[in-house]
Amino acid sequence: MGDLMRTFKNSLDNDFQTQLTSKEAILDHVIIGAGFAGICMGIKLLEKNCDSFVILEKEAGVGGTWYKNTYPGAACDVPSHFYCYSFEPNPNWSQVYSSQQEIQAYIKKCADKYSVTPKIRLNSAVASAHFDDNTGLWMILLETGEKFLARHVIIGSGGLNTPLIPTIPGADQFKGSIFHTAQWPRNLQLDGKKIVVIGSAASAVQAVPEIAKTAAQVTMFQRTPNYVAPRDNKSYSDKDKAAFTHSGLKRRLTRWGYFWRFDGLLFPIFKKKSSFRARATKIILGHMRHIIKDPLLRKKLTPDYELGCKRILISDDFYPALNRENVSVITDGIDQITENGVTDKTGRHHPTDCIVLATGFSLHDQMTSLDIRGVNGKRLTDIWQDRPAAYRGAQVAGFPNLFFVTGPNTGAGSTSIVFMIEAQIHYILQCIKKTGQDKLIDVKPEAVEAHNKSIQKDLDGMVWSTGCKSWYKSADGFNYT
Repeated sequence: MGDLMRTFKNSLDNDFQTQLTSKEAILDHVIIGAGFAGICMGIKLLEKNCDSFVILEKEAGVGGTWYKNTYPGAACDVPSHFYCYSFEPNPNWSQVYSSQQEIQAYIKKCADKYSVTPKIRLNSAVASAHFDDNTGLWMILLETGEKFLARHVIIGSGGLNTPLIPTIPGADQFKGSIFHTAQWPRNLQLDGKKIVVIGSAASAVQAVPEIAKTAAQVTMFQRTPNYVAPRDNKSYSDKDKAAFTHSGLKRRLTRWGYFWRFDGLLFPIFKKKSSFRARATKIILGHMRHIIKDPLLRKKLTPDYELGCKRILISDDFYPALNRENVSVITDGIDQITENGVTDKTGRHHPTDCIVLATGFSLHDQMTSLDIRGVNGKRLTDIWQDRPAAYRGAQVAGFPNLFFVTGPNTGAGSTSIVFMIEAQIHYILQCIKKTGQDKLIDVKPEAVEAHNKSIQKDLDGMVWSTGCKSWYKSADGFNYT
């Protein structure tokens, strides 16, 4: 394991004991986040007959990313039969790639079915988590001032959680609506309006086709073109759903079929030296050129970097939407936002009623969003200021009994993050088992260093290190994603 065990007797001194209230009773575990990771962690703890835990969720509902992102067209890029818990297959997915609403409903259903829901505290944003050297406990403070004490802290908040809001001159002067896709206003009506979408990646690829159906004009500002592969989505018939319901073998074969398709066909594309990538590039660009008839638009949409260096997107309706007369793609950059529109760097003004920021998320800001302090008050933000790193993506030296489910370098461009979450939780449960009721488990600094040297060496042989800028890497090119 590369860990360092420290034995500790959980006896509180008198002064500390008198500070405790009934609400501050010592829990075995505090889980932060009620998305796929947090709910799965709760389920697995209950399976181990451990019910001394709480799940703290800052939003008003369960689902994490799939609760927050309600923009038009929001859906998953991983087939649904692989984007679910292995222990809770869903035979009733409506289509191969399900929508946000369906995925969020699935997570909530799992929380209810496995009796995790009573353990969830909604509208409970965590402000800080501090380790007490004297007691060996973690004190978790909510933004409301409420406190929790726990032997273990499991951070299950995902990476796609903190919106990246660009700084654009004049944004505060705009008189219309301006918002990030992850902060989509409820009951927003865009019919017949002029819309500017800033960004052209994952959320824009999903939102633009839907917005364009009823908007008077959609102007998408693109900084970098993306590779967009066909999704080939399809709906499941009642006959398909019945087959999945009655045949466990069919469910397992479908799931493992997707697993091996990703590992056997998609993963080789990400290797720096790959014959697969050249063939895939030809197919994807051919798909774009077949649909986009305008030569100038084709040029705008053709990437100048290796396939896979940035996230590969999938869509069946993005390119057809760009062919619409009410949709335009601007690649001249943004000079400023005015009271009633956006001015590009050529001086052309684009009047708009609404500005949609499809600008993605800041993984680094998310990982350092909480005030987490370990042994001797050591701040995680100081350790991760430049290069976030963890042992197996789960543990950081000097932060005993603290675990990340999807910490640094747990992302994968070629498989389901839910699959990764289950693997990480299996490891975390092994660590928790070792601690029992009176021990701390910490990781040796040299184990973290050796583990991450190995990861970075392997990443040097992958397409992500071929030079393009992406949200996978820090400003100096370090890949912590």
